[in-house]
Amino acid sequence: MIVRIDNNVHVQIAEFYAISLALHPALDEAVVERKKARLYAAIRELEFYATIYPLARYKQSWIDAGYHEFIAEDFHFAYKIYTIEETGEQVAYVVDACHSLLYHN
Repeated sequence: MIVRIDNNVHVQIAEFYAISLALHPALDEAVVERKKARLYAAIRELEFYATIYPLARYKQSWIDAGYHEFIAEDFHFAYKIYTIEETGEQVAYVVDACHSLLYHN
């Protein structure tokens, strides 16, 4: 399965950690970079596991859109699975991300 990440996801991750670094003086850039690396590694793992995660259950806009959801490093990710008609390949398209601290807002 091919994994694609919407630019919005990159923005959500970058903004969250930029604000975190500004608010928490004890948090260091190296720690944030390792966390981000683990996040992107988890997203890439959708190549193998996208079909096992359930549909979104709590965030109404994700439910309405029929997105699947998975959690990694305290981030919730919304994605949809579709098939490229010409090739028959499946794609997991990650469309949104939200940190657990902000998830129910």
